Amino acid sequence: MTDLQSRFQPLFDPKSIAFIGASNNPIKWGCIVLKNLINGGYQGKIFPVNPKEKEILDIPAYARVGDIPQKPDLAVIVIPPPAVPQAISDCIEKGVRAGVIITAGFAEVGGDGEKFQNRIVEKARKGNMILVGPNCNGIMRPSARLFPEMPSIFPGQGPVGIVSQSGNIAASLAQRALKSGFGISCMVSSGNEADLHCEDYFEFLGEDPQTEVIISYVEGFREGGRFFDIVRRVAAKKPVVMIKAGETEAGSRAAQSHTASLAGSPAVFTGVSHQAGIIPTDNLEDLFNTGVGFLNQPIPKGNRTAILTMGGGWGVLAADASSRYGLDVVKLSDKTLRALGEILPPWWNPGNPVDMVAGNIEGAMIKIIKVLMAAKEVDCLILLGIMGLFSMQSVFDDNATESTEDRLAEINRQLGSAFDEIRQLSHFHGKPIITATELPFGVGDMEDRIFHMIGEKGFAMYKNPDTAAKVLSHLVHYGQRHIKNQY
Repeated sequence: MTDLQSRFQPLFDPKSIAFIGASNNPIKWGCIVLKNLINGGYQGKIFPVNPKEKEILDIPAYARVGDIPQKPDLAVIVIPPPAVPQAISDCIEKGVRAGVIITAGFAEVGGDGEKFQNRIVEKARKGNMILVGPNCNGIMRPSARLFPEMPSIFPGQGPVGIVSQSGNIAASLAQRALKSGFGISCMVSSGNEADLHCEDYFEFLGEDPQTEVIISYVEGFREGGRFFDIVRRVAAKKPVVMIKAGETEAGSRAAQSHTASLAGSPAVFTGVSHQAGIIPTDNLEDLFNTGVGFLNQPIPKGNRTAILTMGGGWGVLAADASSRYGLDVVKLSDKTLRALGEILPPWWNPGNPVDMVAGNIEGAMIKIIKVLMAAKEVDCLILLGIMGLFSMQSVFDDNATESTEDRLAEINRQLGSAFDEIRQLSHFHGKPIITATELPFGVGDMEDRIFHMIGEKGFAMYKNPDTAAKVLSHLVHYGQRHIKNQY
């Protein structure tokens, strides 16, 4: 374990937790957050702290932190701001090394709140105690079954690390991971960042073996130079995908009142992003889509793009979007076109996009992917439509006697096998394959469930050509920066 991992161990893998402000009142956050910690499956010891209760949610309670019979690793703090400085002092005296302060009403409101915040930081740093927050909605670490959080969201373990200065955006991103099947390695709602700043979490996630990509929502930076130095090192190892909010005057004012952040100049952030290797995104969908788009994909060596489509219209939209986002819809060589002509029906129109024109001969799609992956003039592929990856009979046979669940299981089996082959081809050639598709299922939530199953296998699928092209452009730009940095 490195020094950095050791420093964060009591925060992300605590063996015991002091819960300061625990409550039996179901409408209070001290009860809601404690329930989430319990319902998330935490296996360590929990010590509720409340001077008015003997037992909270069937767990013995303690009047003070000092009364707890052992030293907790982590403190979760949900008490009014004036009481927090004393709670920090009590934790330090007990030997607690990390705290999550969910309570709001500190620097974001000014006045006494800012004084309380300064006091807790001073105490914590003297006592060698790290703090998340205040004014946050908690943290998640699924591998430790650790969910001391305000929202009742319990994503499984996965490769996506989330760092957000906004609690509800942190929850929104975790919810997207849950719904899409990917899961997360870690989620931090960093709030006011009184002690630990977003770059501290980036640094931890950069060394975290569970994390493959980091997605982040940031409103402002406390120490710009330190942020730049840390993120540049981390982004050289793992993609750091980010939204920088507060770009407008109205947004900047909102950021100041939300997390006491100084939003800063958009032009400065653009420059910092380019130099540090951050992948800037425009909105939450772009942020999440881009983050998961890096999973299971090699980084492209160039922007020369082939498009394979089941239908012409989607191919045209993908070509337009690719050009708009800086991708080169490359002219395919005569050698490649001849190889494709041996697979496709006689009425196909040779070119790029490669339109299968409903020539869905079983096995043809994988054969075409192999040709395009082997083509020297191609750096990456956009795949539009996946119906050619599995038996059409398993989907469209009206006389099928199997239940929807049986048919779904068979489709999942076939797609799992196909995507395993696609992954092998992609990594063998060092060329990413980004997929967008619609699925012609009118049965309940069958389409969403298939998307979820593919996500569980570690592959992102998108629902329109524009998204696929935009995500691929982010991979290309990331690759170009890294190639440049090697020389």
